[in-house]
Amino acid sequence: MRLLIASLVAAAFASSPVAAATDSLSSLRYLVGTWNCSFEAGKTDVNYKATYTYDIGNNWLRENDSWTHGGSDLGMITYEPRSRQFVSVAMDGERAVVVFHANGNNPNHLVYHSAYPTTKLTNVFDRNSQTRYTLHFSGNVGGRSLKSIDVCTKT
Repeated sequence: MRLLIASLVAAAFASSPVAAATDSLSSLRYLVGTWNCSFEAGKTDVNYKATYTYDIGNNWLRENDSWTHGGSDLGMITYEPRSRQFVSVAMDGERAVVVFHANGNNPNHLVYHSAYPTTKLTNVFDRNSQTRYTLHFSGNVGGRSLKSIDVCTKT
């Protein structure tokens, strides 16, 4: 379950081989570093660390999530200027993957909609400050309605 939520904020799928310094991906530079996060969904409450670094020629923002008992997820985020979309790809240790797209170029409020493997998931990213962001997830997973919130603060 943690995989699904963590996988929502990652991203990939750049259309340009070199990102310009002024493109929308560079507006996420404040994410680089380590964040302490909490995930809540119903009775489930998990704390995890999210670490962001640039990767693949600085055209991708890599998110590594890890939590107690050895769990982890990997996410990749990019901005595709041709389609004016942020793209997020989340992967977990059980080989699951979710691909999201968010239209526009406002990195402070991104409404991601899933494109694969289903189109029934939404994850809203809100930057609250330089040191805090939230994720509000909702969707139908395995025939069940699921809602969760992640709150992350920079260490």
